[in-house]
Amino acid sequence: MYRRTSEKWMMLPLLLASLSTLPPVRAQEMTAGVQGSVRDASGATVPGATVEVTSPALIGQKKVQTNSSGEFRFAALPPGRYDLSASAPGFRTFVQHTIDLTAGRLPVIDVRLEVGGVTETVEVSGAAPVVDVTQSKVISTVEKEILDNIPKGRSFQSVIPFAAGARQEPLQGGTSSRGNGYQIDGATDSENVYLIDGVNTTNIQNGGVGKNFQIDFIEEVQIKSSSFEAEYGGALGGVINAIPKRGSNNWHGMLNTYWQTNALNANDACASGMTAAYSSTVCGLRLNPRLPGLNSANRLDGTPEYYLPNKDQRNIVEPGFQVGGPLWRDRVWLFASYQPSIDTTRRTTTFTGANPGPRTLTQTATTHNSYDRLDYRVTNALRLCGY
Repeated sequence: MYRRTSEKWMMLPLLLASLSTLPPVRAQEMTAGVQGSVRDASGATVPGATVEVTSPALIGQKKVQTNSSGEFRFAALPPGRYDLSASAPGFRTFVQHTIDLTAGRLPVIDVRLEVGGVTETVEVSGAAPVVDVTQSKVISTVEKEILDNIPKGRSFQSVIPFAAGARQEPLQGGTSSRGNGYQIDGATDSENVYLIDGVNTTNIQNGGVGKNFQIDFIEEVQIKSSSFEAEYGGALGGVINAIPKRGSNNWHGMLNTYWQTNALNANDACASGMTAAYSSTVCGLRLNPRLPGLNSANRLDGTPEYYLPNKDQRNIVEPGFQVGGPLWRDRVWLFASYQPSIDTTRRTTTFTGANPGPRTLTQTATTHNSYDRLDYRVTNALRLCGY
């Protein structure tokens, strides 16, 4: 017996424009920002100062002028590490390095300019972490450096337990598989909201994860456990947002392969990563087929029992690649990735009757996972991206 199913999923085409002069609204789930003021040594504001941010995650750079109160604000910045500089005639140039901006952050940075020539520079490095005092929501962010160096599952929700108050709770999952389900602050998985790059992918029928997203495509995972925005008022648990990767000014890529086998899994197929459809079919209660049932001559009720099947021979192979870089430096970036999953299950069954004996049945399911992204800087104020 051989059956092959194919599922190809790619995020629907989406076009987003980010204007540096507008405050982030919904885009804050995908981007970050920074704001602050520029003052001189005496504490007086410096209007008209030029403030600029640069980062490997940003196409080109962004510049703004401080207003009459000496204040500045950047919005719609991709997550990453930034350098901020400020300059004004008659003052030394101020530079602060390594400002860590994760999705949803809007820290305040107050710049003090010293009297001197513009060609002179005052650099700030190794300073205390920038604190975001503008928001009260409780957020845990698992960044790329952490994702690259920790043991994790094949989907982004496997890192949810890294947030305070979150844990895997299989028996309270929103799906029929005991391998899923994440409880946040006592709420069940069906009360969480799941986002991929700001797009709601929560299962609309039962709650929980509506669609898995390969961990290889992820730049960072953000888990909001409480005090989040009113637009997520329907989430009684938490809000989990996966931020995908994007290109950069340098070409980079990777070839990888993952392999899973039944030899390394526990005997309990219901909790060893089986699919929800498989688990709901073979796990749980059943009527014992060997005992008299409703259709027998004795007209007795069937005998219910918990049933745990024998472990099948199962192999899951996931070869894939990802590549990203500039199609036009500081103007157009590309990121492309593909990670298929080839799941093969073999079961040996002993038949009785006219043709007795053991037979091996084989089932193969192939899932195609792909994520592609194009970023385009039209101007310093207008940037577009498409999936």
